[in-house]
Amino acid sequence: MVKPHWKYRLRLAGVPLLARLGRCAGLSWDRLGRKLGREVLLAQVPRIDRNHVPAERRTDKPLDVVCMTMMGGNHRLAGVEVVLGLALRARGHRVRYVLCDRQLDCCEVKWQGQEPAWPAACAKCHAFGQRLLGATGCEVLNVSDLIAGRPLEGEHEEYVESALLKHYHVGVLEEDPSVRARRERFLQAARVSAAVGQALAELRPDRVIMSHGIYCTWGPAREALLAANVPVVTYGEGKKRDTEKFNWNTSADWWDVSAEWDKVRDTPLTPAQQKIIDDYLASRRSHSQDARVYNFGQEESLAQTRRRLRLEDKPTFVLFTNVLWDAASAQREIAFSNPVQWVLDTIAWFDTHRDRQLVVKIHPAEVVIGTNQPFASLIARHFPTLPPNVRVIEPAEKVNSWSILRVADLGIVHTSTVGMELPLEGVPCMVVSRTHFRGRGFTVDVESRDEYFRTLETWDPFSVDRKRLVELATRYAYLLFERYQLPFPFLREITVNDVRSLAGCDASELLDHPTIGVFLRGIEQRGEFLLEAT
Repeated sequence: MVKPHWKYRLRLAGVPLLARLGRCAGLSWDRLGRKLGREVLLAQVPRIDRNHVPAERRTDKPLDVVCMTMMGGNHRLAGVEVVLGLALRARGHRVRYVLCDRQLDCCEVKWQGQEPAWPAACAKCHAFGQRLLGATGCEVLNVSDLIAGRPLEGEHEEYVESALLKHYHVGVLEEDPSVRARRERFLQAARVSAAVGQALAELRPDRVIMSHGIYCTWGPAREALLAANVPVVTYGEGKKRDTEKFNWNTSADWWDVSAEWDKVRDTPLTPAQQKIIDDYLASRRSHSQDARVYNFGQEESLAQTRRRLRLEDKPTFVLFTNVLWDAASAQREIAFSNPVQWVLDTIAWFDTHRDRQLVVKIHPAEVVIGTNQPFASLIARHFPTLPPNVRVIEPAEKVNSWSILRVADLGIVHTSTVGMELPLEGVPCMVVSRTHFRGRGFTVDVESRDEYFRTLETWDPFSVDRKRLVELATRYAYLLFERYQLPFPFLREITVNDVRSLAGCDASELLDHPTIGVFLRGIEQRGEFLLEAT
C-alpha cells in the first residue's frame, strides 16, 4: 500500500509542532492556519477545552452517535463533523467516527484525468483524517474492519450513475470502454459503502451523521441504515456564507422543509421578518452574503437588457440551465429524459414558433465550479445557426441574472434556485423537474413533455396572481434562508472548502451557540433542524 509522500509525512509532523510554538508566541489559530495550512488543525483540536461543562448542561439520556466521515482528507467535511462531535460530547453523548482507510476503488478525491496520482491522493486523505479524527479523543472505526468478512454485493445503480456524472463533470454520459471500467470501480465503492452501512446497523447506534447521503461513498450506507431503522442525519453547506443545513434521512442535496412549510405557508410574515428577508434577498443581487458568487455584471434597466439581447416586442421566455453534473441537478427529471434534451427540444420548438422569443441563460457556475459538458457547446453542436428568435447568454458573460428576470413573461427552470427568485419578483416560473420549491404554490409545475409544450403554446401572462406569487415565495424564502440554513461560524476558511482552523469550539462556547442548540435538540428529540421564527 502506497504511503503518503515523505514531504507530506514531514508536514503532518512539522506543521502541528510549528503551530504549537506559534501559540506559545501568542499567535491565533486563525493566523497560524492561514500561514501554515490545514495541518494546524492537528495541533488545535487536541487543545480544545472539552471539560468545563456544568453537570446540569449534560444530558441524562446519552445517545450513541456515529459520524460517517469517510473522507478524512476533506478538511471541510471532517471539520464540520469534528465540531458536531465536540458539541455532542459536551452534552454527554458517545461519538464515534468512520474513516475510509483506502478501501474505495473510486471516490471524490480520485479525479478523472489524474489516475496516476490516485494512490498518493488516497494515502494523503487517509493520513490526514486518521490524525485529525484521532485528535478528537473519540473512537475511530476503520472501513476495513467494518467490512471484513462481509459480502460486497448489490447494484446501487442510482448512486453509481450520480457518482459518474460528478466524476466526469457531465450531465449525460457517452458510453465507451473507459466509462464502463470506471462504472465497475464505482460499483465496487458502492458495495463497500453498503457493507459499512450494514455493519453500523448491527452496532445499533442511536443516530448516524453523514455528509451528502448520495454518491457511492455515502448513499448505499444511508440506504442500508434506513432499512434497519437507524435514523440518519445528513448535512450540507447552505447558500448563505458560513451556514449548514441538516435533514433527517433524506440526502443532503434535498432542501427538506416540507413539514414546516405546511405549517407556515398561510401565515403572513411580521414586519421584522419581512425586513430580514428583504435585506438578504437584496444582497443576493451581488451575493455579498453568500458562499459562492454566481452573478456577474451590474444590474441593468429593462430597456438596457432588451437592447443588449436584441429582443423584439414579443412574448419572451427565459430558460435557466443548471450545471449538469451537480447533485442539485442530476437525476431529477420529470417532464424530460434529461436536462440536455429539455434545452435542445425547447430551442427546436421556438424555431417553429417565431411569434415569441427565447433567452437561454447558461448557469455561471459552469465557469465557477467547472464542467466538461458546457451547455453552449451542446447547443452549438445541434444548432450551428441559432433560430433568429433565440438568444444564448454564455456563463462567463457579465449579465446580471436579476436584469434577465425582468424581461421574462415566463421563466423556465430544471432545478435552479432562480426558479424561486422569479416569483419573488412577481414573474411566474415553469418547473420541469423535481426540486424543493416545486409544489409550494408559487410555480407552474408540469408533469410531462406534452404538458410543457402545451403550456408554452397557450401561456397567458395575465392568468397569474402575481401578488400571491410574491407573497408565497417570500414566506418560503424566509423559511429556507433564515430558518433552515443555520449559522455555522466555527470553520475558518481562506477560500471555499479550504478550512485551516476552528473557532469558538470550546465546550461551553459551543453549547451557548443557537445553532448548536438547534442541532442538539434535533438530534436528541428527533425534531426539525430549524431556527425559531423571529
